[in-house]
Amino acid sequence: MLPLRTATVLLCLILTCAGTTVTAAESPEDSGVQAGFSKVEAAARKAGAAGTRAEKWAREREALLNEARQLLFDTEATHFAATRQEAYIAREEADIRELSDRLTEALATRSGLESVMEALYADLARAVETGLPFAMDERQTRLALVRRTLDDPDIAPGDKLGSLLEALRIEAGYGLSIEAEDAIMSVNDTPTALTLLRVGGLALLRLPASGVWVERYNPATHHWDRLDDPGSRELIKTVQITRKRRIAELVTLPVGSLKQLKSATPASSEAQ
Repeated sequence: MLPLRTATVLLCLILTCAGTTVTAAESPEDSGVQAGFSKVEAAARKAGAAGTRAEKWAREREALLNEARQLLFDTEATHFAATRQEAYIAREEADIRELSDRLTEALATRSGLESVMEALYADLARAVETGLPFAMDERQTRLALVRRTLDDPDIAPGDKLGSLLEALRIEAGYGLSIEAEDAIMSVNDTPTALTLLRVGGLALLRLPASGVWVERYNPATHHWDRLDDPGSRELIKTVQITRKRRIAELVTLPVGSLKQLKSATPASSEAQ
């Protein structure tokens, strides 16, 4: 038998060799497991990193989509606003063209109206100057007022036309009325009390209170012509009717025949 110490050393050697053998036998498997674990761990890390990148890319994609949607909305809104603005500008341009045309027409009308008013005023002045000489102060004052109105640049054309038409209306109204008035006039260079009877715009007659003679104003010669057949009774009756001292009735007046009226000068014919 081996000594105890020798046996103990031998046992330790055997155990040491056995452990080395076991370790040596298990080392390749442990290395494979470790390597596999490392690969799995690396793959997991790669997968995590890829997931993180995918999530980040998804957020960026969503942000880009939202931005694209906003840009599309802004583009549509801008297009709509531009379309409305273009339509508004087109309407404004059409209104400006219309106003310009109206202004041109107004200026042409004003120019034409001024010439028309001057022609009407000339007719009115001729009627006053060459027609029957009655109410001359009133008519000439009205004529002068119309002239000042037409010459005033601060008065609107419509107001000028209104003033002129009013004067023409009054002048035309004389042709529809009969008036009688007392006056002192020269007859054969002698002041004489007379009664003037105006029969519209047809005739202006004068007669003394006695009615022994009657004269009619001749617009062509601007003189008083004595009538051969005065018909003074009818004239006196007409004066009384005019002054509301007699009931109205039919009377015969020496206003002249149509032939006599046509024989007057053109100026006096227009005035009448």
